[in-house]
Amino acid sequence: MIPRVLVVTPPAGDLSPVLAALDADGPDVAVWLRRPGASARSLLAEGGTLIRRLGGPARLVVGGRLDVAHALGAGVHLPERGLRPSAARRVLGPAALVGASRHDLPGLRALSGASYATLSPFAAVPGKGRPLGAAGFAEIRQAVAELPVLALGGIDAAVGADARRAGADGVAVLRAIARAEDPAAVLAQLRQLQATERAPGA
Repeated sequence: MIPRVLVVTPPAGDLSPVLAALDADGPDVAVWLRRPGASARSLLAEGGTLIRRLGGPARLVVGGRLDVAHALGAGVHLPERGLRPSAARRVLGPAALVGASRHDLPGLRALSGASYATLSPFAAVPGKGRPLGAAGFAEIRQAVAELPVLALGGIDAAVGADARRAGADGVAVLRAIARAEDPAAVLAQLRQLQATERAPGA
């Protein structure tokens, strides 16, 4: 199942906000273990913690590390200049969740073998360039209707609703959960919005 909410771990530090958010877990939620520069040993340990919390590896994707994903029995989320999703799928198998980061229409059109893609930045994020906004996202999304696309970048409850109306199949969220006083409440709200807000033509 393609996630409606993809919870992204902070790039470093405590995983407690993510684990707390998973009090509102469900089959429409996945976790992207995104720890740039982390050792394989650290990723295996943190991945194991998340797998136990998720009740299995099917809804975990490991950022950029096919070796760790394979060792955990999890999926993988690949950077734009990384391994091709089709190559990752040959290693992980047909049922694995294989995601890919993209930032424009040519990048999305070039994808083959991915379960889903994230398209970013949807809203303003420091250091991430000009945001697509709802109109820009919708224009790109409508051109690649066959691929599930999740909005990434500046996502909170309000922005998540805008993304869904712009045609997103779901959202990827980091800061709104990492900085929340009640991460589970944020995740629950995002799940509800993604289930009830409808994309054009849905």
